[in-house]
Amino acid sequence: MEMNLEKKAVFINGYVQLPLKIGASALIIHANGQIWTSVVKAIHQVAEDLIVFETRNSTYCVASHIAPEPAAMAAQMYACA
Repeated sequence: MEMNLEKKAVFINGYVQLPLKIGASALIIHANGQIWTSVVKAIHQVAEDLIVFETRNSTYCVASHIAPEPAAMAAQMYACA
């Protein structure tokens, strides 16, 4: 599926909570909080430092990090306490 260039482009530095799946909402965690997207329609790129995906109304470019799995996040938070 080609990227729809007519959609609003959203550029965010943050984390995408995995798994990112077509047909489900995505959770993006960033410096100012979190965003739940509408249903993911297409995934265009998944790399260590960039994820690009498309929802019904927007194309998201999330740069920097992919969030670890929830269990790994809990272990990291516990280690910091």
